[in-house]
Amino acid sequence: MKKKLFYVVDKELQGIDGFEEATGFKTISLYSAHDSDISPIGVINDVANEDSTKEAIQEYLDDNGMGDEEYEFKQL
Repeated sequence: MKKKLFYVVDKELQGIDGFEEATGFKTISLYSAHDSDISPIGVINDVANEDSTKEAIQEYLDDNGMGDEEYEFKQL
């Protein structure tokens, strides 16, 4: 059975002359849910907006010893 992994994508912004402008990168925050508790797993910074979010998450999981589990990704 696949574990559920929840994620939030935030576009990175920078302030220029009082205006906010997108930088072309995103931050992905990862969470797991056990019973009724939600726990942070990690944060992936500086992912290019055009790069696949799910591939970036899988690479993070693989690099951090969690790649052996099967996950169902759910965006919040």
